[in-house]
Amino acid sequence: MGDRLRLLRKERGLTQIEVAVALDVSRSHITQVELGADPGFALFVQLADFYNVSLDYLYRGFGSPFPSADKNCQPPYSAEELALIELWREMGEDQRNLILTLIEKAVRPNVA
Repeated sequence: MGDRLRLLRKERGLTQIEVAVALDVSRSHITQVELGADPGFALFVQLADFYNVSLDYLYRGFGSPFPSADKNCQPPYSAEELALIELWREMGEDQRNLILTLIEKAVRPNVA
């Protein structure tokens, strides 16, 4: 499973740090899992969701890696989205509310 996780990460152009931040675990834990350590069930499911692959593919390497037949399936997070998640986690509640208000006004300028 570790080899498949490393391959999935590299195919998406992600670093271990980016994956760790997105899943709220340490980089060293991602390293250990990629080297063959048992991630535990909760992280196992998170990894499958994060990489948008089936649990069966991730665990046993069988079948299609993707749960849907959609060939245009995008990785769940881009590098920019991961950076935003990291910043979001550093913000206080007031900062988050301000950012949400600014983004909403920029995306939906005609909504009152």
